[in-house]
Amino acid sequence: MFSTRVSPGTRPARMAVACLIGLTSFAAAGAADARTGEEPLTWRECARTAKDWPVENDTRTECSMLTVPLDHANPQGRKIRIAVSRIRAADPGRRRGVLVISPGGPGITNIDAPATYAAGKLAPLAADHDLIGFDPRGVGYSGKIKCAAAEPSPAASAKGQESSSTSPKEAARAGFAETAAYNKRCAARDPAFVRQLTTTNIARDVDALRAALGEPKINFYGVSYGTAVGVNYRSLFDDRVNAMWLDSVMPPVIDLAAMDATTDALSERRFNAFVPWLARHDGEFHFGTTDAEVRETIFGLRDELRRKPRKVDANTVLDGEWVTQQLGGGPSSWISAARDLATVREGGVPLSARPAPGAAKVFGFDENPLGLNLIQYQAIFCNEGAGGRDFEQMWAAAQARRAAFPATGGYFERSGWCGEWPWPARPWKPVRGTSPLQLSGHTDEDVTPYAWAVDTAKATGGTLLTVQDDAHASLRRLPCAAKVIDFFRTGRTAAGTCPGTR
Repeated sequence: MFSTRVSPGTRPARMAVACLIGLTSFAAAGAADARTGEEPLTWRECARTAKDWPVENDTRTECSMLTVPLDHANPQGRKIRIAVSRIRAADPGRRRGVLVISPGGPGITNIDAPATYAAGKLAPLAADHDLIGFDPRGVGYSGKIKCAAAEPSPAASAKGQESSSTSPKEAARAGFAETAAYNKRCAARDPAFVRQLTTTNIARDVDALRAALGEPKINFYGVSYGTAVGVNYRSLFDDRVNAMWLDSVMPPVIDLAAMDATTDALSERRFNAFVPWLARHDGEFHFGTTDAEVRETIFGLRDELRRKPRKVDANTVLDGEWVTQQLGGGPSSWISAARDLATVREGGVPLSARPAPGAAKVFGFDENPLGLNLIQYQAIFCNEGAGGRDFEQMWAAAQARRAAFPATGGYFERSGWCGEWPWPARPWKPVRGTSPLQLSGHTDEDVTPYAWAVDTAKATGGTLLTVQDDAHASLRRLPCAAKVIDFFRTGRTAAGTCPGTR
């Protein structure tokens, strides 16, 4: 799942997962496709079919288009097309079926997942499973709409507006208004299509894909937002799941304010561990030799930049909230955060404030598929998620979190997304099933905090494996990936712990 920390009155200074933001035009697989009648899957080599196929030298992945109802409750109505991919089992004589891979999002392409997973530590599964990928509705090569972001980004407040003349609340209100204007404008482009951008519908699209493949059951490997797709699929079609593994797990229900509270609590706990680490490394970073000295130095720098932000360029300002954004990372981020904080303390420009080279890209079956489709991203959370619609309520909750977590709390990381969303939320509800379900959560990561995996395991009845690291979705790169291979071949679940990336 993509995550952007948005503090009151600031534009986001980091993405928890790196992405290129680009918005789309209608493609050959466009959302406006209203043809009737299902079509059989016709497979062609992706590298020869899809413009700017993102996998270099790929001769194994095949692509096709799946026609599905826009609204599964009205199967005879408007249709859209879903881009799908596969790599056939390398050893047909040992084939065990299909493994559908949903590696994340929302808002991003997933269609290259078979090639990615066939090349890593999960590669043995490619010997006896067809690996299946797909672009969820609204993104990549699948049906989608174009709705360009305004400047500044509608998902965030205008950065650098915090000053003595603008209160944090008014800056936050302005950012909320920008988001609301974007949501209202983009939803109006194609209300019927945007209304049907839901995780529940994506799960139903997966079942349509299962049927088109001629499979009575599927195996499913979901990561990050893909775990929400998996939970919804299993809740709807438990008898059609052979086995399911979910890594870096989403919460069992989408409550945007509650998700922010979980992240703020985690960030504060990690800051409290960062402080003594800085004290032990005073010889290198010079923040103080005791916890009290470190806190005084850091909070002094934050207060200074709140009073007098430093403008780096037309789009980048170092302010007090930039300091806050450096404080809640896991151990793997401490060295870079300490260096950046020290650089700013000495009057320099930190690496985290320097834009990455290269321009944003766009996507579509006749376009490059990389990038973030922002309206799909918003719709996935707002169509089924509670919260984010009322500014005063959102502001009060943020201030309560800031009081509870004074170093890192008070962000609108998710809870500010749904201003002026034109429809009420229709939350999904997970169902406990009987098909084999394995979850894995990472103890210290902040994109999908470990507490979410615990809650989802309880709600679904799955077995939870604890990965001891702060890395999002790292399981497929770890020696513990052997447990995934064993699970899909035997159905054996694994509790306990697993060494992570540290």
